[in-house]
Amino acid sequence: MKPLLLALCLLSPAALACTTHHLPLSGTVTVPSCSPAQDPTGCVPAGSTVYAYTQAVPDRDTVLTIALQASPWRMYDAQMRILSVEDVAAAARPQLVGKVQRVELLGSWTGVSPAPGTPSLASRVSTALGGVPVSGEDGFLWLAQNGTRRTTRQAFTLREGDGPYFLPRGADVLVALAAGWPAFVQARIPADDPDLLMRAAAGIDVFFLCPDKALAGFEDAAAKGSAIAAYNAALMRLERGHGGDRAAALLLLERGAALGDARSRERLAREQAAN
Repeated sequence: MKPLLLALCLLSPAALACTTHHLPLSGTVTVPSCSPAQDPTGCVPAGSTVYAYTQAVPDRDTVLTIALQASPWRMYDAQMRILSVEDVAAAARPQLVGKVQRVELLGSWTGVSPAPGTPSLASRVSTALGGVPVSGEDGFLWLAQNGTRRTTRQAFTLREGDGPYFLPRGADVLVALAAGWPAFVQARIPADDPDLLMRAAAGIDVFFLCPDKALAGFEDAAAKGSAIAAYNAALMRLERGHGGDRAAALLLLERGAALGDARSRERLAREQAAN
């Protein structure tokens, strides 16, 4: 089956910036990059490249492929809104007909346990689907032009520049960096651009692998007007479940609802009904 799309010189010190000792990170990887100003025809944006390469993933009748951005802890849609395990399972269920025998999550780290005793995202989606086999990726996902894939587990990532991610036409694309590059410029994002602040916070999660810093970034973006950031921060707090998290999550959902976000309003109603 065609992939079901639910997504879509710097040193990135993931291992030093966050508590990632339980993840298999080591070494350094250099990402091929380029400048569209210097090569306007041979230099292409990473976001559209990820989409094009995903379309080239081999189509198999027995496999449902779900393409998304992900960290070891959570999954995101194309707007960088957090997708719960049940969200992903609900999207998959109608497709599990005919010859489909299993699901694969085409997203970084979806096949890796984020902590001892904690199942991977793929395992959790499998449980939500009643035991349907679900596989995930075992590190940072790279896609090639022909749709083939590989993973790396680098602690450090090198590339030129700190702005949007561009790559030479035909080069492999590092999927997490395609969404994660705003994290590099978070400190320079103006307060009147809450959407980019929200995307920077998501990048801290999917590329820098820093969930606590991502939560702080989402809450900052929510305060500045991002409804998706408010929703994301609320879900992270509800999942974490520390003292005061539920009360804070409800306030964040109220913030998202006040900003016109239907998903925040729906989740707020659910949480209030369950109280």
